[in-house]
Amino acid sequence: MKRFAILLFSTLVFACASDKKDVQTVRDMAVQEVKKQMDLPEGTAFNNDNIEVTEQASDTEGVETIYVVKISVKSQDQDGNEMVKTHTLKYEKAEDNTYKLASFN
Repeated sequence: MKRFAILLFSTLVFACASDKKDVQTVRDMAVQEVKKQMDLPEGTAFNNDNIEVTEQASDTEGVETIYVVKISVKSQDQDGNEMVKTHTLKYEKAEDNTYKLASFN
């Protein structure tokens, strides 16, 4: 019984660690994509307040999970007024653990 409990606990810990790794991977990919699409300077940094990652189940064959990433980018117009633009990126995680950018809005 103890072995079963240890095995179950180990599986749960591994699954949670894997999910966090997936979210971090998608987050990093989204930041790089936004920097590229918006032609942001190399030193541009984002913090956790600017990025929201949500996970959705997929009904599409061959796609395991869909990650929706919302990134808010603050900037100023010519008059010095602050503007906030939110971009939504959707990534599909395939069964072979590869990620593909499905959309960028």
